[in-house]
Amino acid sequence: MTVIRFASLLAVFVPISSWAIDAQLSAIDYIGKMGQALQTLNYHGSLVYINDGRVESMQLIHKNDGEGEFERLVHLSGEPREVIRKNDVVTCYLPDSQSVLVGQRRFNNHLFAKLTTNLEQFAPNYGFLTVGKSRVAGKNAHIIEINPKDPYRYGYRLWIEETSNLLLKSELVNAQGEVLEQMMFTQIEIVDHIPEAMLKPAISGDSFTWHGDDEKSKNSLDIDRSWQVANLPSGFVISARYKQQMPNSTQPAEHVVISDGLASVSVYIEPFNAESQSFVGASRMGAVNIFGSVHDDHQVTVVGEVPMPTVEMIAQSLHYSPDSSAEQKAGQ
Repeated sequence: MTVIRFASLLAVFVPISSWAIDAQLSAIDYIGKMGQALQTLNYHGSLVYINDGRVESMQLIHKNDGEGEFERLVHLSGEPREVIRKNDVVTCYLPDSQSVLVGQRRFNNHLFAKLTTNLEQFAPNYGFLTVGKSRVAGKNAHIIEINPKDPYRYGYRLWIEETSNLLLKSELVNAQGEVLEQMMFTQIEIVDHIPEAMLKPAISGDSFTWHGDDEKSKNSLDIDRSWQVANLPSGFVISARYKQQMPNSTQPAEHVVISDGLASVSVYIEPFNAESQSFVGASRMGAVNIFGSVHDDHQVTVVGEVPMPTVEMIAQSLHYSPDSSAEQKAGQ
């Protein structure tokens, strides 16, 4: 580095550093308020969801009356579907299969619901930055970037409404800046009250087959904690373990959730037999990457909205260790 170049850096270092710190603090503040607004405000609107070249139109109604949180998501294009949420109970109406799925939301895998408090915990692996302003759905918005500090997670761009702090638009982006997934409101209204009628499903489901999530049965199953991951990207830890009944399988699978607090990866471990068709290698569905392998006579499938190297690393470093009792928290 030349003396002139070094002197130039010294001349601008303090003001640029000060601006960068202010921009990061401002971004963290906006995101924290956004997380609260998404959960506490009453609002309804129309939005589009774009993933893997597919565009879906939806209607979202959200209510919080101080005693509970309620939500209704209606798919307006493609296969008709409705999702109703009352606090942590989620009911999915699927007319095409004449079925209704009812489940307890045991862990919140929604990105923006996590961004409410203690955002500093993400600082080792993500950078937060306010990059400008724009308009979405006729409303002014701050543009916030969440940039990963390594190749093992994706980045995000958020458009947060200036007054209400509601999220108007979000993009999931890869290391090349390509948009993998996008959600955007085309119209949104914040109201004081949401009538009960707006939260009732248009699909009755009376003649459908109802599938319940038997939590008592699931909790009574022994969780095998011997499955461990020897090598995890920085910040990722095993955050939860479940037993889960998989489609077309007579035996429940081990479900291991691995997260850095923002991105989540699911690991499904099923007993493998000679009649089963193994899945080995990589696959992709839009922003979701999948990697399969066979370990100790078990089919292992790793799924997540993370880059392929992440799911591959987890799949290849999974091992069965009967003597292990502590959760693996080693970072790379």
